[in-house]
Amino acid sequence: MDQETRNLLNRWKSIQGHARAVEKMIEDDAYCVDVLKQTLAIQGAIEKVNTGVLERHLKTCVTTAIASDDVAERERVITELMDVFKGTGHLRRVNSAGQAIERVAASLESRDAPQHDHGNGRTA
Repeated sequence: MDQETRNLLNRWKSIQGHARAVEKMIEDDAYCVDVLKQTLAIQGAIEKVNTGVLERHLKTCVTTAIASDDVAERERVITELMDVFKGTGHLRRVNSAGQAIERVAASLESRDAPQHDHGNGRTA
C-alpha cells in the first residue's frame, strides 16, 4: 500500500471514530450546537477524502485513458466522472474539477475532429 493510500485510509478511520463519537453525543442528548459542530467537521473530512480520491483518479485512470488512442475509453472516463457529480450539488462545489473535466472533454473532441487544410498546406 502506497503512502497516499495509507493517508486516505487513516483519514477514513478518523472519520469513523468521529462518527462514533457523534453517535454517543446524540445518545447522551448532547447540546445540539456541539453535535452540529462535530457533524460539520465530519463533512469537511469526507470532502478531503473525496478530493484525495478524485485527484488520484485524475492522475491515474483518467490520465491513462486520455493518453490512450481509444476514443471510447476517453469518453467513458469523462462521462463516468460527470455522472458522479451531476445531480449531487457537488459539481458546483467542485466546479473547478467539473470545468477541468469539461475542458478535457472539449479538447478530446477537437483532437478527434477532422483536420482541415486551410489552403496553405497546413492542417489545424
